[in-house]
Amino acid sequence: MGKKEKRATQVGRAMNTKDWLDLEHLVASIQQKLAPAAKVEHNVKIKGRNSEVDRQVDVLVTQNIGQYPMTIAIDCKDYKKPVDVKGVEEFAGMVNDIGANKGVLVCPAGFTETAKTVAKKLQMELYRPVDTGDHKWRTRPAIPAVCEYVRTTMAFQISTVAAKPFRITVSPAYQEAFDENGQSLGTALDTALRKWNNAEYPTTAGKHDGLAIFPGDVQVDNGFGEHIQVTLSVFLDVKVDRYFGQLEIERVSGFLDEQTGLTHTNSFSVGALEPEEIEAKWTKLQDEQEPPINPVLSLRGLIGWEA
Repeated sequence: MGKKEKRATQVGRAMNTKDWLDLEHLVASIQQKLAPAAKVEHNVKIKGRNSEVDRQVDVLVTQNIGQYPMTIAIDCKDYKKPVDVKGVEEFAGMVNDIGANKGVLVCPAGFTETAKTVAKKLQMELYRPVDTGDHKWRTRPAIPAVCEYVRTTMAFQISTVAAKPFRITVSPAYQEAFDENGQSLGTALDTALRKWNNAEYPTTAGKHDGLAIFPGDVQVDNGFGEHIQVTLSVFLDVKVDRYFGQLEIERVSGFLDEQTGLTHTNSFSVGALEPEEIEAKWTKLQDEQEPPINPVLSLRGLIGWEA
C-alpha cells in the first residue's frame, strides 16, 4: 500500500509541472484529466497470471463500476517510427497475462496500418497524445471552422404629426431625444448602435426597415426651442461574410484515436478572432458556397460600431 501511495503522489507532481520526465507521465496526466474519478498510477508492477512474473505497466487506470473493479493497462511507446503489428501482439499478450479489462497503446509516431487492423480485432485502443503543454511531444492542433461576420449600414428617419413648426437642423442620426419629462435619452445613432452591438436588431442578411430606436414616441427640439413628439426609426442593410479556415487551438489535452480520427478531451480553448486576420488569411465563401470540408465549429461574430 505504501508503494502505491508513493507512485500516485509522483504522478500528481508530474501533472503540475511543464517539463515532463517521460512520455508515461504525460499520458498519465492526460488520462487523469479524462477520468478524474479514476485512480491513475505510473510504472506499476503486476504479477502475471500465467507467467507468474512481474509485468511492468506504464500507466494503470483502475475504477469501480458498481461492485465491479475495472482495470485499463496503457503502454507508452516513444518511438521515432510507427508501432508495427509485433508491438501490438506483444502488448496484447501482456494485457491478457495481467488480466486487464482493456489495453491501450500510445505512440506519438502513430501506428502502421497492419497494427491498426490487428488492434481493432483485439479491441485494443491506439492513441497519439494531443497536448499543447511545454514538453517534447507538444502539438499545435487546429480544427476546420466557418466564421460568419455580420455587419450593417444604417439609415435614419424622423417623422411627426405634431401641429407645430419643425425645422430640422441636424441629421436624424444625431437628433437628441427626450422623454416626456425632458430627460435626455441620447442620440438616435448612439442608441441604435448600442442596440445593434447588443444583438437587439435582426442579424439575418437583407434589408430591415422601420425598426424602432426608442420604445414608443419621444420628443425632440423642433428648432424653435420647443419639444415636439416624433417617431425615430432606423433602416438596416445587413451583410453576412462567410470565411473558411483552420482555427488554431491554444490549449488542449487529450488523445487522438488512431482508429476513428476523433480526439478525446474534456475541453479546449481558442484565442480571440480578429476580423482583419480572418479576412486576410481565411478563404471567403461565396453565397451558398459549401466549405471544402465539413467544419467542426461554426462561429458567428457581430461587427460592433462606434458613433
